[in-house]
Amino acid sequence: MQKSRVTKSWKSLPFIVILLMLPAAVVLAQPGERGGDFPPPWIPVPTLPGGLQAVSAEQWDEASVRRVLQAFAFGGRASDMQIAIWASLPPKAAIGQMLNFRPANQQLSPAEPGNTRGCTSLTELQTLWSSDEPGNPVRVFDRPFYSLKYENQMQLSPLGLFLVWGRAMHTPGCNQFLHKMAFYLTNYHASIHIQNAGVALIRDYYDDTVKALTSGSNFVDLMYQAASNGAVALAYGHMTNYVDPRDGVFYGNDDFAREYFQLLFGIEGTTEDAEYHENVTIENNALLLTGMFLDMEPNRFESESRFDWFLSGIDFSDHVDATGRQIYNRSAHFDFRKGAVSCLEILHRQICGATAADKLQALGPVAAAHPESQASIPLKLVRFFGDTVISEEEATVLRAAWAESGYDLLEFIHAYAISTHFHSADTFKYWSAFERNIMIYNANILDGQESFARPFFTGPTLRMFEQGALPFAPIRDVFGGQTGNDAANDRYVFKNAWGANVNNPAVLGAAQEIYLLEPDGPPQQWQKNWGLVIPSNIQGEYVVGEVAEWLWNRFIADDGVNFDPIARAQVHSLLATGFDFAAVVDRYNLDATFTSAEILDGPLAEVNAELASVRMKFPDPAEQERVGMAINFITMMPYVFATAGGVE
Repeated sequence: MQKSRVTKSWKSLPFIVILLMLPAAVVLAQPGERGGDFPPPWIPVPTLPGGLQAVSAEQWDEASVRRVLQAFAFGGRASDMQIAIWASLPPKAAIGQMLNFRPANQQLSPAEPGNTRGCTSLTELQTLWSSDEPGNPVRVFDRPFYSLKYENQMQLSPLGLFLVWGRAMHTPGCNQFLHKMAFYLTNYHASIHIQNAGVALIRDYYDDTVKALTSGSNFVDLMYQAASNGAVALAYGHMTNYVDPRDGVFYGNDDFAREYFQLLFGIEGTTEDAEYHENVTIENNALLLTGMFLDMEPNRFESESRFDWFLSGIDFSDHVDATGRQIYNRSAHFDFRKGAVSCLEILHRQICGATAADKLQALGPVAAAHPESQASIPLKLVRFFGDTVISEEEATVLRAAWAESGYDLLEFIHAYAISTHFHSADTFKYWSAFERNIMIYNANILDGQESFARPFFTGPTLRMFEQGALPFAPIRDVFGGQTGNDAANDRYVFKNAWGANVNNPAVLGAAQEIYLLEPDGPPQQWQKNWGLVIPSNIQGEYVVGEVAEWLWNRFIADDGVNFDPIARAQVHSLLATGFDFAAVVDRYNLDATFTSAEILDGPLAEVNAELASVRMKFPDPAEQERVGMAINFITMMPYVFATAGGVE
């Protein structure tokens, strides 16, 4: 069956038209993202680190752009026009605009001016979304659920934390790539469970990580931020580790001393002498992690629970905190009696400094350069973002790229995201319930008004929870949250996802919602209009066959490769009539099945062609509901549970 193209790639336009359009593409680049490198398409793409090869200009198309957005940015919220612009640029120029750690990336997630407030801090978003401020876009009824505290109680609420993260991931203006990386670092890489750190510290840990990413992408610096964070110190218990300055005796545990290497740097000690690793490196690292008591701020967030008063930033000096407690972080650190600087042998190196902070800064580069770390970290990143199965040959290239990038997260991700390794037909990754549901919502939400018009219980958080995924509550505790493989191997995840689409189709296809702008304001009617984003043809018409392909590419992002005749017929029927294809063919035999061959040739082909030719009318509410039905069908196809590469 010949595919109908809904929109044309800019590469198919006349050359003179491209030249006229390119200046607009250049203007759209945010300052610093192009890095002074905007080569015309006939200049070869610069060499990538470690022998990675960039996809060619011919291979870099709109399908490639959408594939990157799904893997690295929960699908993003870029417009069709922006995707076409990125597809027209050289890959290296495009990727800098698509994926960066700027607090707001208007190209990736456009928003009205001023509507990006709080997008770098869950604390700020919670404070805003639970308030009665005039600028709060959240429905009045929903605001209490985002509150920092339990209603009528004086302790922080985990519910608000769960809800605010889920909504932030599909809120216009919030940089989805920035937040997906922060989510990886706090929920998978250096994972902490909310039950071990508490609401305040776990939220601080996430916010601190986002802030660190916006300041730089050096992996060693980010791991220092994690290792010196109060949330980690409380979760692992080394906040109470100390060396008695009177006799030099150590009191505490070595839990994080071991996990520092294992989780943060991927060092298991398998290449080390086992006795040396356990009795020297680990034990000395436990001594390093002394003098890390946490400060408290009385009545923080107006909470009466002292557990909520802990601060994530650690003051490593001897001082008095805001509660009046004497904190002896300098005196309680290893070998305080010997003077300003002391040293510990770790990983065969002398790690020196006056405080735990000084020694952690000295240890980070040593740990990152360890052979086990260089072998492990790039593969962890790739498995999380792009490819579940990595061959030994590919692993060699990725490790070389990681080393050559100087442990720069952004440089490594940029290189991998435009490489033939990521876009290879051999690439395959199952989506976790986090990724799949957020991608669906980013594709389904049309604008900021809709994002906040929808009640909180119709957002992705509830669906993720029903499918075994909850942010800040990783299923493996310190070893990370639900993976794509976990979701794929759990029949209840698919069952719950199927049930949500079948039993509650209005979530994705509702034509109208009621919401309040002000506490005392009248209810306002909101109506969804897919016609605002679905492109019409040259005659200004919305034809079912073209709409079907556009919807498939928006949600599946495979350029229609897997949009087989049976799926097409079903989507055509839902869009044209609101009924299954079987019901259209024979309403008395609703369980009838058809083969692709039957749909491509004969009487069924004529029925399918007739359905595909139907003209839709937007914003007719009935048409909106039919689009919702089609989306519910598309988002339960196997291809929305996993992704594959595209370059043959």
